Amino acid sequence: MNKIILLGLVILNTSSVYALAPKNGEQPTYCEQIVAVHGLLTRAQVECGYSKYNKEIISETKKCFKHELGEEYGMEVLKFGLMEYDRHVREEGKELTCKSILKEFPEYVQK
Repeated sequence: MNKIILLGLVILNTSSVYALAPKNGEQPTYCEQIVAVHGLLTRAQVECGYSKYNKEIISETKKCFKHELGEEYGMEVLKFGLMEYDRHVREEGKELTCKSILKEFPEYVQK
């Protein structure tokens, strides 16, 4: 079973690695990480039919857009997360992706 792991802005899968380079060129900030995860989980919530979504991540994302990332770059990071969900579905299938996300992010999404 492939596992989704958030490591900086790199979301790893046992078969491949995709990354969005951090704006500072070094380590991704908390905001870059949380906004990317929010994008991934937002797509998953809709596509997987999760009934519960932690509102704290929404609040944190808004703060990050306002205080660190700005609208343009924040949207780029958010879209990266959305596309990561789509990539995982293409590579692993929807059922496995939805199960993996529930397992990896239980503090944010629930069935």
